[in-house]
Amino acid sequence: MSFIVKPLLNFLYSLRKKQEVNIKRILFLFPSSAVGDTVIETFFIHEVKKLYPKAKLDIAILAPYAVLLENNPDINCIYKMPVSIFKKLFWLATKAFFFRRQKYDLLLDLPHNGYAPFRQIFLYFTNAKKTLSCNTKGYNFITYPLMWTEENKKHITEEVYIKALKLLGAKGPFEVKYNLFIPVEIKNKVQVFLKQHNPNNKKILVFNPEGSKEPRTLTPQKVKEIIALLIQNTTYQIILLSYKNFYKDMPANIAVFHTDNLIELVALIKQAEYVLTTDTGILHIADAFDKPMMVLFSEANIDESPRPYVEYVWGSKNSKTKKLKARYSVNDIDIKEISKCLQDISY
Repeated sequence: MSFIVKPLLNFLYSLRKKQEVNIKRILFLFPSSAVGDTVIETFFIHEVKKLYPKAKLDIAILAPYAVLLENNPDINCIYKMPVSIFKKLFWLATKAFFFRRQKYDLLLDLPHNGYAPFRQIFLYFTNAKKTLSCNTKGYNFITYPLMWTEENKKHITEEVYIKALKLLGAKGPFEVKYNLFIPVEIKNKVQVFLKQHNPNNKKILVFNPEGSKEPRTLTPQKVKEIIALLIQNTTYQIILLSYKNFYKDMPANIAVFHTDNLIELVALIKQAEYVLTTDTGILHIADAFDKPMMVLFSEANIDESPRPYVEYVWGSKNSKTKKLKARYSVNDIDIKEISKCLQDISY
């Protein structure tokens, strides 16, 4: 289909009247984000606002992750997309004409590869005066084409977002910093939890055993083995994160924090002195607050070949982060390696 779509869109674009653009309205589109992607993208959002301080910046994002951006002062408006692939496609198809009426000066389409003809049709019909997108393969209406490959060992902030900023004319230097904002009521709620479960006011060690996919999630048995290591440390209050409420029968000195509110997780991690997590969005939240941590990586997803570059492309930017890696599953990481890696925290 692309061999038809590309020449057609390029021909239609050749008929458009070219004009100078004063950037007053910007749409940043990322319809297949996740927690970690959204946290990382706060860096790009802030840098775009620095580049165009008077422009209104709108965001289109999957609904579950919008809460991470709702208190961000750099953002004018958030459009929430459904998660279901079919509902999302329908949403994008109908919103193309809505966005067209908004008359955006700049459309940002990152970090996706942009190969799909449907996506190119959507980008074209939003009718933004300028468009920045990845791997455009010769679509002339993409005025800022950005090429990248996942296999590159540079971090995505450098390989995608800083490259994009330079294409837009930003000079740098760029400080890679993630910006998360916590409402007062959420801070207070987490403080109540901590007063209840950390009465001795110990340092807080947050342990996250769950990932977005099976190879990144610790089994209950592995969790118990790691808990047995952690409770030897009397300096820390251990708080176990549980999104799915799996971990109910824990030792009395282990606090289980169960929530489906991402901002509550952000508020808790901000209070932590140390974070132990599998490879998931939690590591980027910890990076936002410069927390020392240990990350357990898996090179594979379900039914996928191992991807040895994953820890470089989407990993932590914190120099204090320790990494342990398995080829197929985080459960393959030897408990002795985890114990040795934990020896640097105070006992």
